[in-house]
Amino acid sequence: MGILDILYTNPLQFANQAGLYALLSIIPLIIIYLLRPRPLKIKIPSLMFLMDIERKKRLNVFRKFLKDPLFLIQLLVLTIISLALAAPFIMANEEIGGGHTVIILDASASMQADGRFERAVEQAGNFLSAKNTVILAQSVPVMVIKEAPSSSAADSLKKLKAKATGADISSAILLGRRMLPEGGRIVVFSDFASWGGDDPLVAKKLAQANGINVEFVTVSGRTDNIGIVSGWFESGDYKINIKNFNKEAQDVKIDVTTDNRNILSSTLNLRGQSSEYFTISNLTPGITKISLTVNDALSLDNNAYIIIPGSVKNDILYITDNAKTPSLVALGLIPHTTVKRADTKSIPSLSGYSTVFVGSQLPSEAVKSLSDYVKAGGNAVIIASPDLQDMDLLPVEPGPISTRTSLNIVKASGMTEDISIEKVDVKKHFKATAKTGAVTLVEGGDKSAILAYWKSGSGMVIYSGLADPQGDNIYDPLNENVWSDFHAHLEYPLFWKQMMEWISGSLDVSEYNARTGQFIKLPSRQTIKTPADSITTDMLLLDEVGIYKLSDKDVAVNLYDERESNLAGGSISSSASIPGEKETVTTQIIRSPRYLDIYFIIAAMFLVFLELYYLRWRGEL
Repeated sequence: MGILDILYTNPLQFANQAGLYALLSIIPLIIIYLLRPRPLKIKIPSLMFLMDIERKKRLNVFRKFLKDPLFLIQLLVLTIISLALAAPFIMANEEIGGGHTVIILDASASMQADGRFERAVEQAGNFLSAKNTVILAQSVPVMVIKEAPSSSAADSLKKLKAKATGADISSAILLGRRMLPEGGRIVVFSDFASWGGDDPLVAKKLAQANGINVEFVTVSGRTDNIGIVSGWFESGDYKINIKNFNKEAQDVKIDVTTDNRNILSSTLNLRGQSSEYFTISNLTPGITKISLTVNDALSLDNNAYIIIPGSVKNDILYITDNAKTPSLVALGLIPHTTVKRADTKSIPSLSGYSTVFVGSQLPSEAVKSLSDYVKAGGNAVIIASPDLQDMDLLPVEPGPISTRTSLNIVKASGMTEDISIEKVDVKKHFKATAKTGAVTLVEGGDKSAILAYWKSGSGMVIYSGLADPQGDNIYDPLNENVWSDFHAHLEYPLFWKQMMEWISGSLDVSEYNARTGQFIKLPSRQTIKTPADSITTDMLLLDEVGIYKLSDKDVAVNLYDERESNLAGGSISSSASIPGEKETVTTQIIRSPRYLDIYFIIAAMFLVFLELYYLRWRGEL
């Protein structure tokens, strides 16, 4: 097609025709050139020769204009600027929505199976347009690049990787919808095995109601998988749930290592489409890794990590002559806690124990040893017993034995949180008085101190006036040796667990172990070493399986998502297209104005610089 044909089919038009009046500025330019000073007249004897000169001068006025480069440049500048003011445009073909495409990539854990994510990235390259936005659908949508040309978008796509979280595809679609004009296009690449949030079809219909085309492209692959779908602490053990998603039974080899040292190996036979529990007992502080040796499509859920910090390990010495004391049993139930019992006649060295419990009256030399132990930084818990006598170490003065009383929490603490202490029936108690400097947490109706503590040297001493029952029939309400029924309450073991956590100040083990998709708010921007890379942030998204190294602690992160491990999943909806089929959306072309004023302005600026260069070359600048 020739230039004339192009100009005929796409003639130059003007949106602001009033701007064409600016072309009148050419007239003053011509007048200025006509009024410029003329050459001096010289008298010549020959009249005929003079008349010939005058005639030639009249004919050369316009030739002079055409031969003056400065005049031509200025004429072009005024013409182009005048046309630019008129907003010139031509009608051109354009995709509806301005050619803007939003690419949404499912970056969930299941997309790591059998190269699904890589195939999705490859297919996404075929849908790029003039302007592109790329969004990763994770537990929360992550915008990778916004309104970028196809070359930049293609480069960004190559750098993306699937993560170890679920995918909220619906939220990603709604985010893309807010960024597009009417007629824009959203293309979603996913295996649609599972998703979080609303059904993606609901978000699709909402976007289509706004005039946006939404296309779902299903990426599939192998679906065979065996994985660890959950894990939790139970007493001092750690339990995992291993599920076989295949139809056939299979033997699975399990290896457990702590700090790279093998502590357990076993083989588990899993029936088809069933799950089995597996228990790891007596875990020690450190980083424990559980590995499944299987050949399946998804390796991400074949490993689980556990962190038990050294600060949660408690070594307790319990000094009592009552072998059946309930508190001794309750302390033994606390995870990562070892309890050694000693009677008052054979007390070992107190060094090496984090806390010493006393449930019977101590000999004088043992009292001195306990006092030295506490002043050196140890912790002691002294529980009321019928033969308890006052000691300088005690935060209370025991006083006489009194009868029934009610209990009230006078100062909240972690020890009594979620404990219904006011429901405890107290039959006997010491009418104790808190010493100066002691803090009372629970007191009786008669104002006697029941639970109190104070600092002694570098250590701490806690007094509990809720005496442990003596003898065999500890649940007999008529037993005179039973001072209260606290040991019969469901919260009784929790009380001692919370006391140990309060004493040690250690964090709960769950704060060192998390699931993917969770956030950790950091006090400031920090550089965190993730399992695969490093990242600087103050809001950390846990989207990888493995160990995250924070400034103050390490955190073990696991997938533990049965829906993501189930690669077969289900269909997106009964009303969706057949899985594996690709919905096609025809790109609609419309005729829309393409404005050229910016090009006119650039041309005018170029001519202005050319004029300045010409004046300098002529020596006038």
